[in-house]
Amino acid sequence: MAISRLSTSALHKFDASCNRTREDLALRSRGDFLRAFPIEQLPHIEVDDYVIGLKKPTFCDYVEPKTSSWAVIMGATAFKFGIYYGRTKSDPAMIYRFTAKFGDTKEAAFKAVKETLLGLVSLGGQPDPDFEAIDDNPLSQLFKAKILSLYYPQRFLNVCSKDHLEMLGNELGYGEERYTSEYQHLLLQAKLDNAITKSWSNPKFMMFLYETYIHRDDAATAADIEEPKDRKHRRVNMEDMQRQWGAIGRVAEDYALNWEKERLRGADLEHLIPRIEDRRDRPGFGYDLLSYTAPGKERYIEVKSVGTLPGAKGYRFFLSDNEHSVSQSAAHCDAYFFYLVFFDREGKPAELWPIAASELYKRAAMKPASYLVGFQFAQ
Repeated sequence: MAISRLSTSALHKFDASCNRTREDLALRSRGDFLRAFPIEQLPHIEVDDYVIGLKKPTFCDYVEPKTSSWAVIMGATAFKFGIYYGRTKSDPAMIYRFTAKFGDTKEAAFKAVKETLLGLVSLGGQPDPDFEAIDDNPLSQLFKAKILSLYYPQRFLNVCSKDHLEMLGNELGYGEERYTSEYQHLLLQAKLDNAITKSWSNPKFMMFLYETYIHRDDAATAADIEEPKDRKHRRVNMEDMQRQWGAIGRVAEDYALNWEKERLRGADLEHLIPRIEDRRDRPGFGYDLLSYTAPGKERYIEVKSVGTLPGAKGYRFFLSDNEHSVSQSAAHCDAYFFYLVFFDREGKPAELWPIAASELYKRAAMKPASYLVGFQFAQ
């Protein structure tokens, strides 16, 4: 197959250095989308559940910004959705706006957009997709490709740009003059037909293609970390800090548990959600949650509430000696993850970054913060 022209060493090299944080964020965003808009509920979607621009998460919110870690389709105007709620450069009024090809009233336009959306989803679900019909569907190219990749990752890779699909298709030997959706399907087939990549997630394979062919010299991502610049020793009231972090730690752990469920859903591993083990009340394990990266491949998750370093640019959390030892043990080191939970100004969990402990330790500064001193009186 076309992917065989890639060297085995290049694939292994990428596999060893792959940014697993980006992969997990992408999978979780898809899981969140599927929970919010399961495919069987699409026939019942209403206009205010669809359009972007309202002060609530809608279908178009999820397909564009809320799943940007899955695939980026930013850039074109909101007219790519067929209908939206908002303003234009020449008219500041907040109203429903739609393209003429879908109708001349809000009701007519949304009815046509909904029928077009349902038609696309029906085409994508066919065992042998009709690529010509998919390309002829009047929804915008970026929007169509993103929807197909979210609902049918077993048929369409999460690459959405027409130019990128054609470029990658040619690079992998599929030639020119194919349908755009056909390239999206063939790139997924290339992943499945290769012994190394067939077990990779779609986001991981997409990252490989982009780094290899499109932007191999990208700048560092938000997941890349380094030691804080300020390394001065400062006074810390450990008792007060531990009381405060005990309360928000429980909130962070619940948030992380729900986050992990969505990641598994996005990875099409929903059947493993009931097998997640909550081990927070058994600290001897050295981690909070036992989950899975893949069937039969365990993932050990330690949840940490993240705070800012006083007087420095950076963040910090507290790590027990047992957690540190377990994370570096031969049985856990390759599958131990920190789930770093960041809070907003109102004290609510706002964001989670998953990162392998082995990656964090390479770049972070570690200092002793406290010790457990045990003793007993002589009888």
